[in-house]
Amino acid sequence: MKKNILLLLIFSVLLFSFTFESHQPSMINNIVVQFVATNGYGNNLYVDNLMLGVQYQYDVAVSSLNNIPKDSNYTFTGTNPFKIAPNVTILNVGTATASSFNVTMIVGSYNSTKPVSSISSGGSIDVIFDSLTITPNVPMNITIYSSWSLDQNKTNDTLKQFTYYMPGARRNVVFEAYTSSTCAPCASQNPYLDAFISARFDTIVPIKYHMNWPSPGNDPMYHANPTQNNERRYYYSINAVPTLVIDGVHIQVSGYSTLSNLLNPYTARLQKGSPLSVTVTDTKIAGDSILANVTVNVISPLPSGNYKLRVSSISRRITYSSPPGTNGETDFKDVFRFMYPNTTGTTISTTPGTYNFQFKYKLTPLANAVDTIYYTAAFVQNDVTKEIINAAKGRNYQVVTKVQTQPNPENTKPIQAPSFITSDGKIISGSNTYQTMAGFNYEPFEGNFPPAGWTIINPDNGLTWVQYIGANGPMFSGTKSAKMPFYDYSSTGQIDYLVSKVYNGLDYSDSIKFNWAYAQYPGYTDALQVKVSTDGGTSFPYTIFNRSGATLATAPSTSSSFVPTGPSQWGHFAVLIGSFISNIKKIGSELPDKFILEQNFPNPFNPITNIIYSIPKNTKVTLKIYDIKGTLIATLVDEYQTAGIYLSQFDGKDLSSGVYFYKLETSDFVSVKKMSLIK
Repeated sequence: MKKNILLLLIFSVLLFSFTFESHQPSMINNIVVQFVATNGYGNNLYVDNLMLGVQYQYDVAVSSLNNIPKDSNYTFTGTNPFKIAPNVTILNVGTATASSFNVTMIVGSYNSTKPVSSISSGGSIDVIFDSLTITPNVPMNITIYSSWSLDQNKTNDTLKQFTYYMPGARRNVVFEAYTSSTCAPCASQNPYLDAFISARFDTIVPIKYHMNWPSPGNDPMYHANPTQNNERRYYYSINAVPTLVIDGVHIQVSGYSTLSNLLNPYTARLQKGSPLSVTVTDTKIAGDSILANVTVNVISPLPSGNYKLRVSSISRRITYSSPPGTNGETDFKDVFRFMYPNTTGTTISTTPGTYNFQFKYKLTPLANAVDTIYYTAAFVQNDVTKEIINAAKGRNYQVVTKVQTQPNPENTKPIQAPSFITSDGKIISGSNTYQTMAGFNYEPFEGNFPPAGWTIINPDNGLTWVQYIGANGPMFSGTKSAKMPFYDYSSTGQIDYLVSKVYNGLDYSDSIKFNWAYAQYPGYTDALQVKVSTDGGTSFPYTIFNRSGATLATAPSTSSSFVPTGPSQWGHFAVLIGSFISNIKKIGSELPDKFILEQNFPNPFNPITNIIYSIPKNTKVTLKIYDIKGTLIATLVDEYQTAGIYLSQFDGKDLSSGVYFYKLETSDFVSVKKMSLIK
């Protein structure tokens, strides 16, 4: 008798606890999505428009502020105020057309409101606000919000951003290229790079380091200074030619014939002010020497770091009467000769002020070559981040370069170094910003990259996930996506990770969706896995997408560098969360002595109910829901389970009021019970 009373009390406590949970029984928190790219040196992969949840019918979002960067920035105008017309992207993430609403931007006393007439589902529009006066050294708290009475999701209606401009200077952009006279892809790619530099020589500081591979490794420009050429190679962990490093922060391997690969990072860097300026004046002395006067003017205090001034002698043009290597090139531009006093550089103060430096070096033309045009290149680099802060050169001489109109696709793949370069794993995290999502979550990759709360894990510190401008998945309009540059990534077998922020408030009936695009390079196989975590990213037990090679492809195979040209070259993936994350919970550790299917509770229910069942031994179990006509509505359980007592939750939010049946079936037991949904 006492035992029966005790069991009744235990069951009553369990019943109370699970009835209490049933207020939000199907909510899933701590979801993280991880895109895992395995490099096979094949072709480029693009991912866009990650969505979690169910779209609202009416939902517009303030997506991004496009021309005012967040956090600390530097002006081009010193301490003088300047004006800018803020450009804001509004995205319709609802399923219906959005129309007739206003968007407002507030910065202190500045207040500008603009009307939006209409945006189709998945579309976007750029709103241009009235000119905003920006004063250096005055912090700005920016608020942008939409006002649409029909909007069902208010969590994405507002964008908040902190911006602080400090006095600064215009920037020159450093192009450090790695090449070789024995590299066939270099011969087909260098004319495009040379033409791009020549057309923008007033704002680009170009430096080309020559390497001793591929075989026979007899590049004379490398052998004139092998130590320093290699030191700059190791500084960036370069292991392929041709490779271009832009301002120390953007790596482009091959692909110079695609204009956007050069223009986009160049433009992005050029538009950023710098906290310091650099000037270089070259004076020829004693007939065969140059005296370089370098002035560094630190306008605003530099962030913490280890800043070095690096000064190089550059041959603008070296010409051979016959190819010195095996790739047919005879004309070489912007060849690195020596760095002074060494590749370590000279320490720069972070305190505002003007600092002058002098470097004297002797001209040393290469044998058997026409080598007469020299200049000095100087740049300040933060060794902590490798970012180049600003640069200048002592010559503005341009050479017109004939561009090769049709590169040989078989020779555009970069050539890998004979041995891998090891480095510490690199993690890049998106900075935290004001952002709240609930119910429906999405990431179109249109703003900062990686997005707020997202992380890039780059174990070999080589090529990894980047933002690409010019390719956009079809689920939402835009111009950007996340790209994995497999085409240029010669370190085969490397794995790189793009990891989302944590998402909460999801439901078993919600979906995870995304767009992807890929074209296979014949004979090469890349892979993409998409994994899901339910513990905030500690572990990723669920693989929802696993494709490689031809099964990953969404466009015809090609030996050219792949960029999707339209919606038809994108794939669309969707999976129900409840299809891979079970909503079944084992209750305690008791082992029942018989099969039992309990009556659901609450009953009647709206829209959530709980079903408890007991199985006394390990067995295959199915638990299914049927309507009054016997039509299968849902399968809650279809798996092998160990002996125990289980709780399953059923969500009837998409069903009409009425009578339904739930059926538990094993190899030894079948039971059916009735339940009522009343809305």
